[in-house]
Parts: sequence; structure tokens; C-alpha cells
Amino acid sequence: MKYNSGMRIVKQVTDYRFINLKEVSDPNMGVKGYQFAERKGVDSVAFLCYHKDTQKFLINKEATPPIGKFLFRAFGGSIDKDKDYEEIVRDEVLEEAGYKVDPSKIKKVGRSFVSTQMNQYCYLYVVFVSDKQKTKRRPENPCEALAEPTWMSEEEIKKGDDWKAITIIEKAKLLDLI
Repeated sequence: MKYNSGMRIVKQVTDYRFINLKEVSDPNMGVKGYQFAERKGVDSVAFLCYHKDTQKFLINKEATPPIGKFLFRAFGGSIDKDKDYEEIVRDEVLEEAGYKVDPSKIKKVGRSFVSTQMNQYCYLYVVFVSDKQKTKRRPENPCEALAEPTWMSEEEIKKGDDWKAITIIEKAKLLDLI
């Protein structure tokens, strides 16, 4: 498929189940053959757990063997059309973080485009947890099983590079949630 928006020409290179590869050319801007991946309408949720007593956030410590270091990322999951977003967050909190939470402890703080090249929204949440809600993690796949939930301060998270985690914190502060 090819379509023209003014002088910009967008050509679809591939068509897979969850992702498309597209190519953009725009002679007016000197762009020729710029390719990008577009995830097909798969929105997601991202969240941090917050412990009011310690004023720390639970974040996902992920191993990245090719890079040889750990990355600290907000927890998240894809949106399943059969569930509401808060239900998805609740399930992901149990799977990835190991907390059984009441839906009233899940607070939406906003949404954001994932990137300028994707037609995907990420819905952002802060989840309030306490020690008595702690239970066994239930990872769904090997990547989740290798990740390690880690408590960090706001300052430690902001030294990192995860835009979702930083955005969740800032939006939760603007809403007077933390």
C-alpha cells in the first residue's frame, strides 16, 4: 500500500500480525527511504508501585545480556480487548511485581504516545501497595521470570532513562497522589 500526503509518500513494506514496516519519502524535506516500525494498534499499560510508608517506587530491573548491564523500567503489559485497563494493571501487578491489590489502589495518571513513529498509546498508572499485599510473583514468560522487582527512590529513578517511569512519577505528583 502506498499513499501520498502532499509530497510525503508512505509505503508499507511489510504487513505482519502485530507490526508493519513502513518507508517514508518526502522530496521537500530531503527525506528518502526512511524506514520505521509501526506496532499495529496494540496499546499498553505501564505502572510503578508506590509504598507510602517508605516513599519508594517498585520498578522492574531487567537484565540485558547483549549490553551487559541492567535496565530499570516501569512494569507494563499489552491491552487485552476483553478486559478494562485497571483489570490489566491489577493482573500485571500480581504477575510482575508480586502484589495482590484492590482496584481502588490503582490510579490512572495519564496516557502518552509511545513514540512519534507508532500509533500506540501507553496508559500510565501508579499503584499503591503495602507489605500486607505482598504475595508470590506469577511471571508469564521467561523474560518476566528473569526480571527483578526493585525498590528505588524518586531520585534514583530520575537518574535513569525510562521515560515512562519518570512520566508516571511527575504526573502522580501533579495530581497530588504522591
